[in-house]
Amino acid sequence: MSSLKEFAIRRPTLTSVLLWVLAVILTLGCFAYQDKTGPTYPLEGDFGTAKGTVPFKFLRSETIGKDLAIMLLDPVPEEVTGYVEYRRYKSNDALSRIDMTPGEFEFSRRGRTETVEGLGVKLPSLTERAGKYEYFVYIDDAEGEPISVTGENPIYARYKAEVPFWALAVHILVIFASMMLAIRTTLEAIIDGKYKRMLWAAIVSLLLGGFFFGPLVQLYAFGVWWSGVPFGYDWTDNKVLVELIFWLWAAFLNRSRRRNRWSVYLAGVVTLFVYFIPHSLFGSEFDYRTGTGRGTVG
Repeated sequence: MSSLKEFAIRRPTLTSVLLWVLAVILTLGCFAYQDKTGPTYPLEGDFGTAKGTVPFKFLRSETIGKDLAIMLLDPVPEEVTGYVEYRRYKSNDALSRIDMTPGEFEFSRRGRTETVEGLGVKLPSLTERAGKYEYFVYIDDAEGEPISVTGENPIYARYKAEVPFWALAVHILVIFASMMLAIRTTLEAIIDGKYKRMLWAAIVSLLLGGFFFGPLVQLYAFGVWWSGVPFGYDWTDNKVLVELIFWLWAAFLNRSRRRNRWSVYLAGVVTLFVYFIPHSLFGSEFDYRTGTGRGTVG
C-alpha cells in the first residue's frame, strides 16, 4: 500500500486518471453482468437438433398491451417445427398449446426496437401489472419426440406497465454514477488518498438512483414505490438498502477528522457483491388465484 501511496504522491494526475478509468471499467463490467443475468433479459441461445442448430430468443419481460414474442430465429433448418405450451403463472389455468409459424417479429427493450425473422408465436398480452406467464418451448426435428428447450423447467415472463424512457434513462445513469463513485472512493481509500468528498458523493448519488429514481420507475411499472423490507422481499430494493447502510456506516466512522479506511473497503466490497445479485430477483408478482400481488397493485 505504501508504494501505491508513494506513486500517487509523485504522479497525482496520472494516478487519478488511472483510478477513474479503472472505476469506469469495473462499473461497466458489473452493469453488463446485471443486464445479462437478470430474469427480465431475453433467454437466448442455440439448441441442437438432428437437422442442425436452432438459434432462439424467448422474451421474459413485456409491456402491458404488447404480445409476448417467442422465437426460433432464421435460419431454421428445414423440417424443424416448434410449439409453445403456456399458462398464467400462479393461476388455475390448464396449459394451452400454440404452434409456431413463420413470420417477422418485432419487440422492444429499453427504448430499442428489434425485428427478427423465423418461426415464432405471440402470446396475448396480460393486463395485470406483474402478471406472469410460465411456458415451455418444444422443438420437433421430425426424428423423434418434440423436446422442451429448457427441459422440465418452465420459462417465466413478467408484464409491467409502460415506463417513460426518460425515467428509466435517468435511473440507469444515476445508478451508474453511484456505483462508479463507490468504486472510485474505495480505490482512493486503498491508496490512502482524500476520499471523504467522494464518499459523500457516492451516498448522495445512491440515494437519488436507488431511493428516488428507482422507486419512480417501479411506481410506473408496478404501481408501488417500494417492495423491499418491510413491505416485501424484492432483492433489488433490499440490496440497495444494504448497500446504503454500509456506506452510511463508513461515513459515520469517517466523520470530522476521523479516518477509517477499512469501513470504506467493506462498503466497496458490499457494493460489488450486491451488483452480482441478479436484478429483479424475488421481485413484483401477481397471483391470479387470489387476485392480489406482491410488490404490485395489479
